[in-house]
Amino acid sequence: MRTAPWILTLALALGVTACGDDGNNTSTTDGSTSNATGASTGEATTGASTTDATHGTTGHTTAPTTTHATTDASSGGTTGGGMLTCEAYCALYESGCADFAEYDNTQACLDQCSQWPLGTEGAVDGDSLGCRLYHVGVANQADPNTHCPHASPNGGGVCVDPAAPTCADYCTAYLMNCVDGNNAYVDEADCKDQCSHWWPGVKDATAGDSVGCRLYHGGAAAMSDPTTHCPHAGPGGGGVCVVP
Repeated sequence: MRTAPWILTLALALGVTACGDDGNNTSTTDGSTSNATGASTGEATTGASTTDATHGTTGHTTAPTTTHATTDASSGGTTGGGMLTCEAYCALYESGCADFAEYDNTQACLDQCSQWPLGTEGAVDGDSLGCRLYHVGVANQADPNTHCPHASPNGGGVCVDPAAPTCADYCTAYLMNCVDGNNAYVDEADCKDQCSHWWPGVKDATAGDSVGCRLYHGGAAAMSDPTTHCPHAGPGGGGVCVVP
């Protein structure tokens, strides 16, 4: 049976079309596989959970403790009094109260400090190393004009015993009993000015660099023997009213 040419032509055309469809399906399938794989790989590599976990761990490990713990310990040590030692006090005084030069050098500071009652850490008033250490610690952080005088040998009216001998009492007694060649001061104002830098100490002290020692030697003792006692009562202490 003979087939018409147009039928053969139609059959060939349908065959070509079918082959084209198979190619498109393969391409589509490959594209879908490639896209799916790419998306999956991208999410695994750059997913937020992996990055966040890494950064979160690093932040929590380093941020809160190292700096703040050191700062807090340092602040607590200085403002709270720290160790009750003259070395600690003198180091803080030199760093925070340089404009209130009460000492010629570090050794002079240590010598003066060695006379004071120890007291307790963090004391805010009273005649003690603890009180002076507290105020010099605060002076290193804020308001040295207020706290450096409190930390000085005379206590600035704060780190002092309310019953301590005063410069007014000392100068009155000294200028009355130590006259002429026994008087080491120009006048009462000079006496009070020099006295204002000394540790008050206690009444009736017979030795030590204090107002109390000078008051003792410039008072009744000078009345009976001014030649011996007025030098002890003077600003230089005459080898008696001096640091141990």
